[in-house]
Amino acid sequence: MALELIVNLLLLGTSLFCYWYVGVTMPSSAVNELGAEQWPQALLIVLIPALCWNVFKYFKKNKKEEIAAAFTDFIPSIGRLVKSKLFVGMVLVVVMALMYEPVGFMLTCLLFLIAYGYLLGQRKWPMLIGTSFIITVVLYIGFAVILGVMLPRGQISFLRNLALLIESLIPRL
Repeated sequence: MALELIVNLLLLGTSLFCYWYVGVTMPSSAVNELGAEQWPQALLIVLIPALCWNVFKYFKKNKKEEIAAAFTDFIPSIGRLVKSKLFVGMVLVVVMALMYEPVGFMLTCLLFLIAYGYLLGQRKWPMLIGTSFIITVVLYIGFAVILGVMLPRGQISFLRNLALLIESLIPRL
């Protein structure tokens, strides 16, 4: 139970920081258009009240003694959090974000999906690799071909050349 409260409070603090950071660092768009800074802020405007509601429900549901125990159980709860699949999944997302530019979308997405599938319990390697590959291709076609979003090709020369080769095989709409 303490883990639920701790995760919600950490997410709430991070969301508030991200809302502020996006507002401070992104250039302002024109009054009559939705700019790059407004989409993440719109998502955070939905997320922040939802997290506040979760914290409120936690305090309403639990007695004062249990809430006090949650805060005294804080350090052991962090240890359990670090050992949990939730934390490993968050680490995978951070690693993916750091790999995205230098390695490129295709390989990063493929490796992320394989690692996350393994984390979730898929141990049949042909199924894991096959579904990860299909999802990567579908995501690439959805974003790059249909929506026209430029996905990173990678900064390492052979990975960039591989991405260019794969892109040349997929027809444009």
